[in-house]
Parts: sequence; structure tokens; C-alpha cells
Amino acid sequence: MNEQTAPLTIKPWGEEDFAAVIRRLAAGEAPRLFAIVEEYGDAEDARVAGYGLAYADRAEVNAVEGGFHLSSQNAETARTLFEISSRSAGTRRAHLVWLDGQAPPAGRGPSRRVAALSGSAPVRCDGR
Repeated sequence: MNEQTAPLTIKPWGEEDFAAVIRRLAAGEAPRLFAIVEEYGDAEDARVAGYGLAYADRAEVNAVEGGFHLSSQNAETARTLFEISSRSAGTRRAHLVWLDGQAPPAGRGPSRRVAALSGSAPVRCDGR
């Protein structure tokens, strides 16, 4: 006797189900958006120097002026590189600001300086 097995049939996703699956996939793998903000003086002024995307294995940053693009190991390394490169322009410090509303990655909470800036002291930003 020769038994035949019925072929396996897999039903394709319905449009709505597939749309939900790919939305979850895209959201789960989305990079985190951040800004690098340069501080001038002793919290006298600030400007956004660049915006970046933090992927699991790297960070990509585009400066807001001049077409400068930076690839680095992570967002914190990008912040450090912006800080070092902008010192000659009078930048006191560069800050990493997460724009997605989530807390910074573990072990990288805001510095005392950033915490002080987020208090009641006014910070003037004139887009310099």
C-alpha cells in the first residue's frame, strides 16, 4: 500500500493582519531619535548642532549646518566627538537629548549639569 500525504497548504496573511505584523516589525526595529545640543557659556545659550538615529550597532548623525555627517559606535560617542570638534567655536559642552520620550539607555542617566538645566533656571536659545 502506498499512502499519499496531502500537500501542506499555508494560507497567506489577510491584508489587515499583515499590515499589523509589519507595523510591529518596523516599530520594534526602529532607531531612536536624538539631538546633539551645544551649550555656550555657563548655560547662557544653546543650539541644536545635529540630529541622529541610534541603531542597535551604531549611530548616524547629520549636522544642521554644513552637510556634515558622522557615523559612530553609539550616540554618546557622537556627542563626545561633537563636543571635541566644537570647542574652538566657544562650545562649553555638548548634550545628548533623546527625542522619543524614553529614558536614556541603562547606566547613562542625565548628568548633574543637564539635571540642573532642566530645573527652573531659564535657558536662552537664540539659534546662534
